[in-house]
Amino acid sequence: MQIKNREKEPEMAEMIEGSERDRRRLSELLNGIRVGSGVDAMADEMREAVWTDVRTRIRRRGLRMRIVRYAAAAAVMAGVVCGSWFLGGRRVESRLVAEAHPVIISTPKGVKSDVVLPDGSRVRLNGGTRIVYPTLFGDQRRVEVDGEAYFEVEHDARRPFVVVTGEVASTVLGTTFNVHAYSEDENYQITLATGSLLVDGGPDSRSVRLRPGEQGFFERTSGMLSLRRVNVGQVLSWQEDKLYFRAEPLASIARSLERQFNVDIAIADERLRKICFTGEFVDGENIQEIMQIISADSRILFRSRKNHFELYRNR
Repeated sequence: MQIKNREKEPEMAEMIEGSERDRRRLSELLNGIRVGSGVDAMADEMREAVWTDVRTRIRRRGLRMRIVRYAAAAAVMAGVVCGSWFLGGRRVESRLVAEAHPVIISTPKGVKSDVVLPDGSRVRLNGGTRIVYPTLFGDQRRVEVDGEAYFEVEHDARRPFVVVTGEVASTVLGTTFNVHAYSEDENYQITLATGSLLVDGGPDSRSVRLRPGEQGFFERTSGMLSLRRVNVGQVLSWQEDKLYFRAEPLASIARSLERQFNVDIAIADERLRKICFTGEFVDGENIQEIMQIISADSRILFRSRKNHFELYRNR
């Protein structure tokens, strides 16, 4: 049978402020739980308990609730019904979304992936990136990123879109931008391609509003957030497997290559790790070819075994 309460739905529609889509989704959350005939009585009791709880919460808080507040109540009902299925051998099908249950996606090194968020925004993840977001956005669209990701955010003036990377929070309404914020790196970079973006460096730093072509550069050791102009095309080129380095320490370059090619690169010599290089790899070079180019510097030699590389000083 399908759990229904048609008499209660008009009442809830008047009590909850929101769009027709919100009211329809609330109905789906409660009506989308299907159970076998052996648990009809239990289902009726749980259905009535959920509606009673909804009315009580509205009266107690004196607020107009949106549907996302009641996803958890529907999830409780689903859990009890599923328990009956295990005991009675009945199949239970449920369609539930709950803001309290995060989605966690991790891409391995050497792999890129595309993600569509609950609001329709799109994200492209670079290798070695982890993204966390709720299955259903509420009044704020909040996403956590450890790694590098390019965002195409759907415009929604009522619900800001917030990307959290460690200490830094970037807030937009609708725009395209790139976040480079691996937890093992010394710095975070947030680059704006289109639209407008507010970057907050945390309580011990400052906030800056970016315009297209600008980058917020956050130094994690000092907590300093600075603004600079960059070549957006080069910043976004990782999506096409192109790499650009501008006066970048060899240790940082090695980390980028590890993520790009899913290899391990060791640099034991501390002085070697700090040597800065400028270069670009845009013609599909493989890791062996790139290592040979780097070792063209007379100070550097390399050796390799399968997917393990070592850069060391030329004595």
